[in-house]
Amino acid sequence: MNGQITVQHIIANQTALLTELSQRQAVVRDYVRGVARQYSTGLYLYGAPGTAKTHTVQAVLDDEIRDIYAYKRGHVTPLGLFELLADHREEVIVLDDLSNILRSDTALQLLLAALEHPSAPDFGRRVEYRRQGRAQSFSFRGGVICISNLELHDAELLSAFKSRVHVLNYAPTDAQLGALMLAVADRGWPVAARVQTIAPEQAREVAAFVIGEKLRLGCRFDLRLLFNKAYPDYQQWRDGETESDWRDLVTASIEEHLVAVRHSEPSALSREDRLEEERAVVRDILHQYGSREEQLGAWARRTGKSGRAFYRRLAEMDNR
Repeated sequence: MNGQITVQHIIANQTALLTELSQRQAVVRDYVRGVARQYSTGLYLYGAPGTAKTHTVQAVLDDEIRDIYAYKRGHVTPLGLFELLADHREEVIVLDDLSNILRSDTALQLLLAALEHPSAPDFGRRVEYRRQGRAQSFSFRGGVICISNLELHDAELLSAFKSRVHVLNYAPTDAQLGALMLAVADRGWPVAARVQTIAPEQAREVAAFVIGEKLRLGCRFDLRLLFNKAYPDYQQWRDGETESDWRDLVTASIEEHLVAVRHSEPSALSREDRLEEERAVVRDILHQYGSREEQLGAWARRTGKSGRAFYRRLAEMDNR
């Protein structure tokens, strides 16, 4: 971790850092285009977790290429890989975090066949799998993109694998990832949701706190901590479902153990008084709006709380 990096440095240089990041991602995007357009048969993209590797790959395939592709994450057997290749023989296949494939000679042999440089006019490569003395085969004309946190070592089969595909270590700097966190935060959260329960100003506050804590503690930056932990922790706090301040919850997630409580903001209202105020808001919303979508939108705007909190207050009213 560069001790000279500060939250203020990232904020002040956000535009330049995002430009640098986009230039770094451009190589990834070009390689993905190459696989999708049959200039190459495959890509092995690796790097630290939480750096948006998968998002960068899928953004090209979803937003630009717009052809059908297959995505597989998690454990897959050699037979499962053979069937995946057979079922999507004309498409790009994205294999995400499938380290077990690289430990299986049988699975690697299947990938080697699928990734062989095509010599047939139709770009076909013959893939064969033998089971119980019988051979099954097909012609594969798609491409394979592998995404991993692991660098390939120099075993014989892996060397043959590397010779068939582009291999790229994707390693954006912490400052670039911090700038990306702030850019995402500026769109509010959840980004793609019709109803956002964390406004851009608050989302940016959470992102800046995560960046500051990462720098303070000397931790590697990880986008997933912001998206999968910090924002849900903040939302739970906003919904009134925590005893701790959201910042203490986030710090605990970063340190992965209990921390000294550093933030405390005692409420002027008792818990029951606050809940009764929220039930009054729900009653008013039900009176003004007919559809559930309109009601949830009004609830989020007036309280900044999630749909879960709305339904809890509604259920409490029904039970009275």
